[in-house]
Amino acid sequence: MNTIHHKTVLKIGIILCALVLAVIALRQLITSALFVKADRINILFYSAQPIYYSIEKGGEVHYVTTFNADSRTEVPGGYGIYRIGALGKLITLEKNPELLKRTFSRITGSMLDYYFYPQNDAIYYGSKETIRPPSFSELFLYASNANFVDRLFIYFQYMGKHLGDFEEINIKKIQTGDTVLLSDTTFARQYLGYFYHQSLRKENKTVQILYSTSYTAAKNMSRIIDGEGIRVVDIDQSSKLKAQSLKSECIVMENTKNGFSLTAQQTAHFFKCILTKGVGRVSDIVIEMGKAEGEWE
Repeated sequence: MNTIHHKTVLKIGIILCALVLAVIALRQLITSALFVKADRINILFYSAQPIYYSIEKGGEVHYVTTFNADSRTEVPGGYGIYRIGALGKLITLEKNPELLKRTFSRITGSMLDYYFYPQNDAIYYGSKETIRPPSFSELFLYASNANFVDRLFIYFQYMGKHLGDFEEINIKKIQTGDTVLLSDTTFARQYLGYFYHQSLRKENKTVQILYSTSYTAAKNMSRIIDGEGIRVVDIDQSSKLKAQSLKSECIVMENTKNGFSLTAQQTAHFFKCILTKGVGRVSDIVIEMGKAEGEWE
């Protein structure tokens, strides 16, 4: 009897473990950008020579761009100008790896979905840039906002692809004395439309951005949304938001009687906003920045 009892308990334990693992896997799938993103997945591998990939899901149009450690760029959130090679140290000090997402999204004018970075606070130097495929250790051992399911998906995206399958995008650099600054404005003009999602363009939704005090934050947000192929038709200062605390939640409101559009879902997901129904005066979708203003200024 004891043997039968132990076997029963063991079976129940195995079943419960399997159910728990299934729930975890399902949750990872539901929250994954794989199901939120429309046509492209954008990935950053941060190291001594950061590299950024934009992969068309199920397609053949892929892009790659590289960065060197000595170049400088603006870090959203009020951090000012930083060396690319010092960003690892910054995110360690601030305990905020999301700064990688905000920084490289602003540079490229696209929504960076996944970032991978070494779990140390090393500071890198050098002007070398090399196009290379991601290594196994970067994909599976680096710290990341990607869960295990995401990592597997990304791994399979690279299988069968060669570096020649990626079109290289070069970011112009401005030399001022000893300082090399990435020209993100030139990048935006030159490569506008490269990261468009055709499914979002077909939805043809318009967006209004409302901010409290930081026009710079609103412009940074607009630059990224435009870069995804979503039309920003208005940026306006809101007296309502000005009276509120900047700690209030970011809100994405869409004028819809049915389900939310992919445009609204993707925007809310990327900027971590609350998605709700509401009517705008000049657009289909209204974004009230709230605390996102401090994150993107």
